[in-house]
Amino acid sequence: MENKAQEETSTINVSALTCIDLASSDLHRSAVLLKQACLECGFFYVINHGLSEELKDEAFEQSKKFFALPLEEKMKVLRNKKNRGYSPVLDQILDPENQVHGDYKECFFIGIEGPIDDPHGDKPFYSPNTWPNPVVLPGWKETMEKYHQEAL
Repeated sequence: MENKAQEETSTINVSALTCIDLASSDLHRSAVLLKQACLECGFFYVINHGLSEELKDEAFEQSKKFFALPLEEKMKVLRNKKNRGYSPVLDQILDPENQVHGDYKECFFIGIEGPIDDPHGDKPFYSPNTWPNPVVLPGWKETMEKYHQEAL
């Protein structure tokens, strides 16, 4: 009986997940729903329907090429203090009170690029991106820049 109760409480009720339309003109409602998803579910997933399937496929293929590189090559673009670049497996601890080890994911961060001499350049998350060597990954930077711009 106890196992059944544990099983029931550990099952995510899919119907309880909230759909958030970020294209909605009601920004307040979207913000409230996003906050609710973060607080009640602990995660959310964004699907951008405005991107072409071709660009999504190209970005996915380029991502596979990057993450298939040897660790030594990926570490050449290690995430910097402005949160740009590669983050290896176990590098991020998003819940230090409850986590002993870092997250079991690796990722690559890019963002809006400001000029090097921009007056906002000292702010977190605002700086030039870090890119893999174009000889190692030809077309990677261009694909990711295009994907990022269209996603915005």
